[in-house]
Amino acid sequence: MLPRHNRIVEPGDFRQVVRRGDKQVTAHLIVYRRPSELNRVGVIVTAKCGNAVVRNTLRRRTRAIARKLIDRGLLTGDVIVRFRSDGSVPSFIELKSEIDQASTSWGRA
Repeated sequence: MLPRHNRIVEPGDFRQVVRRGDKQVTAHLIVYRRPSELNRVGVIVTAKCGNAVVRNTLRRRTRAIARKLIDRGLLTGDVIVRFRSDGSVPSFIELKSEIDQASTSWGRA
């Protein structure tokens, strides 16, 4: 479970990160990052990804992965993980590798 202080919950914060942040596109995700003093994560899952059970599962998995990366210091700043609306649902392994890919590319930049 990702602690409340590590979550982006305000709509204005989501908008700022998406509009002004760096973007990484993977097979299933679009990941935005904006430098910040806080390490926070927000998740956007549209109804095109599946029913409520599928969407909530994707949110929980994303937050679990993000917590481990934040604890290890590999995910910094404000990060928004948006699932692409092509209807495909990634497995946990695919999701982890795509988030890792995005975080390491920002680590090099």
